[in-house]
Amino acid sequence: MRHTLFTLLFATFFSMTAQNSLNIALKGQTTYVNDMNDIWGYTAATGREFALGGTTAGVSIVEITDPANPLKKQFIQGPYSIWRDLKTWDHYAYVTHDNTFAWNTIPDHGLLIIDLDSVDNTSPTYKTINPVIQTPDGSSDTLKTAHNLYIDENGYAYLFGANVGNGGALIFDLVTDPWNPTYVGMYDDYYFHDGMVRGDTIWGSAVYQGKFVVVDATVKDSTIALATHGTPNAFTHNTWISDDNKVLFTTDEIGNAFLTAYDVSNLMNITELDRIQTSLGSSVIPHNAHVYGQWVVTSYYTAGVQIVDAKYPELLVEVGYYDTSPSFSGNGFYGNWGAYPYFESGLIVCSDIEEGLSVLDPTYVEASRVHVMVHDSITGAPLSNVDIYFDRAADTVQSSIDGLADLGTHLDVLDSINVKLSGFVPYHSSYQWQAGAFDTLKVALLNVNNVGIQDAMHSVVVLQPNPNRGTFQLNGVKNAAYQLVNGQGRILENGQFINDVVTLKNTYAHGTYFLRVQWAAQAKTFPLMLLP
Repeated sequence: MRHTLFTLLFATFFSMTAQNSLNIALKGQTTYVNDMNDIWGYTAATGREFALGGTTAGVSIVEITDPANPLKKQFIQGPYSIWRDLKTWDHYAYVTHDNTFAWNTIPDHGLLIIDLDSVDNTSPTYKTINPVIQTPDGSSDTLKTAHNLYIDENGYAYLFGANVGNGGALIFDLVTDPWNPTYVGMYDDYYFHDGMVRGDTIWGSAVYQGKFVVVDATVKDSTIALATHGTPNAFTHNTWISDDNKVLFTTDEIGNAFLTAYDVSNLMNITELDRIQTSLGSSVIPHNAHVYGQWVVTSYYTAGVQIVDAKYPELLVEVGYYDTSPSFSGNGFYGNWGAYPYFESGLIVCSDIEEGLSVLDPTYVEASRVHVMVHDSITGAPLSNVDIYFDRAADTVQSSIDGLADLGTHLDVLDSINVKLSGFVPYHSSYQWQAGAFDTLKVALLNVNNVGIQDAMHSVVVLQPNPNRGTFQLNGVKNAAYQLVNGQGRILENGQFINDVVTLKNTYAHGTYFLRVQWAAQAKTFPLMLLP
């Protein structure tokens, strides 16, 4: 699978924080004594927006209605743990925690439920439940911990990585009574580290098997596995399905891993489409990815948050980032844990383990993409291993064995493309990136062995000067006709050499063109470099 790391230009540096950023601005911050972990968001019926942040000591509820001044509203103490996860349904928050520290003395919460209507009270209203659950082998366990949870659009909560059974997915009905969830079934063939559910389909992350598992949960007490598929780095942490349910995105929680896209429209033929990493450092560990329309918002531990345009999932393009923890880099479990992008205001809230809560204002831009096709101008054969470089996008790729290469950028500007292959005349031309488009660019390279020929009298045919500014002569032939052709094969003008001299009829952009010359019974194509 081809993958290109896009080196993005024009990063904005905010002097107040010194973080690297592109198309994301910092609005506000707040810090904690304890380390943060996961994060979610909640919008009240009145439109007030709240960040729900997990810390090693409990749950913090922060109002971000005024994003420049985050206001801590409530804190619910819990067992001391590195791991917390939070989701919402109606006006309730549901919280899990995983294994506690050895010195912790606070009882396991099982499932913590917080009434978010109590956020303005002196003390919040909350409760914990620890139901006894019967496992498929006939034994029973009391729910104490779970690594993660998800609540689908139908009001079912799925607890992943619980202490019950193998730690698959425990399913609870929240609709009947959200304050008193009812256990209705489970899937337990694999331990799921995380998961996402839509349309009664579980997309589970079997982290230790290094694959995602697709489960039909239409009948909650009789779930059925439909398909499995491995992920690139074999440590599947996170899954998220596209809005049209056709593309699945995954992350592997390991250094130098990828955000990967798969076509899952046919579960009998799941295919990888593309994969991408953050441009903010090597060996970085991706964590949680969330689909937001055509974009994917992903948290990376030491590289903050990244926005990828996935409009064309076969070519993922980074169009935004913000480093919440510039003091950390490389392969380490430090920095950004999670990013929540679903507020109606468009804000993103990030939980940074050491730095606390960041409120970010993103600008979602559409990427520009181009499909380059390189071939021999004489034979038409595709050319492989051709170096293709764009000046302003600062991106270089090589063409495949089929002469193809795909490139993308966050830019929407006039650029220059340079195409080089040993033994061929280099190609240089202007190129206009187009936001939201997936363009096709055909480039014909001329073999140096075809530059200049000898006529029947063995005299050398020479085109000179070359480069030039539109006026040149042809030595060695008489009464020649010509066609000026651009790199896409389009004929720009036709004409005749007068006294072996031509002045082109129009002014053309600086770059490499091709001049097809015909005289008597012979014809030849010359590369023509026009100067500015």
